[in-house]
Amino acid sequence: MDIVELGIFPGAYELRLRGDLLARLAGGADALLSGAPQALREPDLERMIERSEDWLMPSSKAMHGLALRVGDASGRLRVRLAGASRVAPDAVEHAFSDVLRDVSLGRPIDRSLVADLVVLRELVHHGALTHVDL
Repeated sequence: MDIVELGIFPGAYELRLRGDLLARLAGGADALLSGAPQALREPDLERMIERSEDWLMPSSKAMHGLALRVGDASGRLRVRLAGASRVAPDAVEHAFSDVLRDVSLGRPIDRSLVADLVVLRELVHHGALTHVDL
């Protein structure tokens, strides 16, 4: 079974399939967060979603029905997903809903984590991925 790989780097997000680069978003989390205030608001999340969709949609059909392996040296996603090494799409959606609630309530939150989670959620959704290995 083919596996899509998401690399989360300090300066970029990269998507690979069979080792081939499908897409690279220079700037990584900073590219998604561009123009957003320190205290994120719901409209900032909407812009982040739009930016991530613009980046991944051209590659999304190549991912349908595959699994995603995430390379995240920071470990932010694994911490947010309760330390799990494998998660189902509904767990990703639940984690995103929790972040949305935190943002709407004005709770402090790691902005880079929010960006990583937005990318993960959009990949899982638009790529119709079966599960995520962290």
